[in-house]
Amino acid sequence: MKTRILYIICCFAMLLISACKKHDFADGTLSPIIAVSDLRALYKGSDVPLTDKNMQGATEIVGIVISNPDSGNVPKDVVVLQNIRRSATRGINLALGSSSTSYHSGDSLIVNVNGAVLKRVNGALQIAGLTAGNITKVSANNAVTVRTASSYTIKANPDQYESTLVKITAATVIPVPKFGDTYAGEKYLVNGADSIVLHTEATASYANNAIPASATFTGVLFQSLNAAGKTIFQVWPRSGADVTDIVKPVDPDGSLGPNPVIVTGYVNDSKGADGNYEYFQFRATQNIDFSKTPMAVVTCTNAGTAAPNAGDAPGAGWATGGGRTYKFNLTSGKVNQGDFFYVGGSNKKIDGPNTTDISSANWIRTIAYVTTDGDGFGSASTGLLPNSGNAGGIAIFVGTNVTNTSVPVDFVLFGGTGVTTIYNATTGKGYLAVDNDHYHLKDPTTGVDQPFIFQGSNSYVIPHSTPADAGIFVKLGGTFNMTSKIWTKARGYTFLTMSPTSALTDIETGTDVTSVTK
Repeated sequence: MKTRILYIICCFAMLLISACKKHDFADGTLSPIIAVSDLRALYKGSDVPLTDKNMQGATEIVGIVISNPDSGNVPKDVVVLQNIRRSATRGINLALGSSSTSYHSGDSLIVNVNGAVLKRVNGALQIAGLTAGNITKVSANNAVTVRTASSYTIKANPDQYESTLVKITAATVIPVPKFGDTYAGEKYLVNGADSIVLHTEATASYANNAIPASATFTGVLFQSLNAAGKTIFQVWPRSGADVTDIVKPVDPDGSLGPNPVIVTGYVNDSKGADGNYEYFQFRATQNIDFSKTPMAVVTCTNAGTAAPNAGDAPGAGWATGGGRTYKFNLTSGKVNQGDFFYVGGSNKKIDGPNTTDISSANWIRTIAYVTTDGDGFGSASTGLLPNSGNAGGIAIFVGTNVTNTSVPVDFVLFGGTGVTTIYNATTGKGYLAVDNDHYHLKDPTTGVDQPFIFQGSNSYVIPHSTPADAGIFVKLGGTFNMTSKIWTKARGYTFLTMSPTSALTDIETGTDVTSVTK
């Protein structure tokens, strides 16, 4: 019995000692590797000597090289290393002097950074004080991770994207290129209200290639300082192959001429879920081959909380992007004079889920906009157009280079009549209008200029369809003469409540559709 009691006491003592030890230290050894995200967090505005102490026992970073010295488009003496740890993709510049040319895109490296210095040079965060002796190359030709981003998301989260490989889809090049213009130097890639510099060294292998009007650009994102000391963001493509989905420059005066397309209807509130079901109907007033004469469709929404420029007029008009405007590039397909065509969500249903499939219609461009950003600007969203309260709009432009000065060839505005988020007379910001059946660039009575929607007499708004969630196609009935290019009867509107079995003929025929004459 005494032996048993003694045994129990010993067990309790061992448990007590074990518990105390757990409070005194943690089992295991510290990792010799620090994540690049954690390393970047050490920088607080001044140089940081790197030691195993401030790196919590670590001495190394690991990652994949994303810069490519062979193309000639990389900052001198720099290797860019990208690292993914704990689902965080981050990058860092390695200052390696002349030995930087020894490392190529896809190389896997271990870098001993103990004793080096973390600092910003010309705006870019880098590790200085390294030599080739600090580098161990593990393997070559590894896959590199590319993240799709917009100028809006990059500028909102610069630390997440600096010195990483990014893809900017359907970005427009500014100034608008002419045939024969090349990549060399710096241009702007415009994404809505924001832009990022496209940088090409004169020594780059593709520097003298013809630059497109619009394209998808992949490259290393660098943070830099301009001559005024202001932070700017630059995309440096690694080679000519990093530029895809190319749209060649078009005649900046618009080779299609006036009013090549008119807006004839839309669905902003389909039955049930709206995501990827909103769409817009157009009618061509001439034969169009979009591969030769591209166009763009832009939608807008103007809730007081919609950003950028929340509670105010859009800072870059139709090109503001973010949660305000969303662009579809029309760069392929054809439409004949007088025919309808469609642009919108990827589901191609007439009235939301479980309704007639209308994929047989002439769809020129669709995007799964719930998960996909617009072509050049516009953030992914569950709905591009408002269903009540605030004003929404649909505009179509010649070319894909939609900027703050771009004027549509036609547009419609529907919904709310609040001026605050549409036009700001003090700053001169807002959505540019065009002469059509309801809007005029000069007041018909006074002759005063009124280039903006909701400026002067430009106050026409189609009301919101009611009731909500009824599945309504808004038919815009009017008459347009395709020879004279004028409206002989202004567009009205009819709210057609659809059913699950509604067909294309329901929205393309009848006395309440927009008719075209010669």
